[in-house]
Amino acid sequence: MATNLDNNQQNISTKQKIINSATHLFAMKGYTETTIREIAAFIGLTEASIYNYFPSKNDILECILEEYTILMNSAVYKGDKLSALKKNLTADDIMSCLTLVFPEEREGYFLKQLCVILHEQYRNPIVRKFVSEHVVYNSERVFKTLIDKLKELNVLRQDTDADFWAKLYSSLIYTFSNRILLGIGDNGPGFTGMGMYDLIRSTCSLMLELCSAGDN
Repeated sequence: MATNLDNNQQNISTKQKIINSATHLFAMKGYTETTIREIAAFIGLTEASIYNYFPSKNDILECILEEYTILMNSAVYKGDKLSALKKNLTADDIMSCLTLVFPEEREGYFLKQLCVILHEQYRNPIVRKFVSEHVVYNSERVFKTLIDKLKELNVLRQDTDADFWAKLYSSLIYTFSNRILLGIGDNGPGFTGMGMYDLIRSTCSLMLELCSAGDN
């Protein structure tokens, strides 16, 4: 099956083409249903050539999750945006200051890719390690950084317990991840991520209500 998904990028490596091909097919068909032969055909390679780069399909999955880890570690808060909005700051304002930097060509179906992979590989130790060491830990780190910024801007009181709120936030991420892994909730083909958004927004609203500095 021919595709121009990444072939228009002349400088992309063969290994990266394989990763991109597999990521796309895992999202469209699911990890279990996708074969090495299909991954190869998607970018015009032979099945044998895939094995020159990856001993197994599981090794491709591991590389994909490593890429997601890098993306998650690039999560930032837009401090300048918070500064501009600090008067009458709302939970939605805080949400708009959290972002992940995704490659443009993947942004549209990143969440669907991740959900498919996590759901189908619930018993895969690579995925379990990814969720515990990267999804949960990184979410806690990013949210704590954002809280520190809000304290610096005098939006939140100085005695606001950043560790408590960051751990509450990461526990929501962990719970949501496990719902996906167990096939519970909004993780079908029409997945939008709004359930997670609503949970985080509610947490931000509660934090503002309980910890507001009162003069912002």
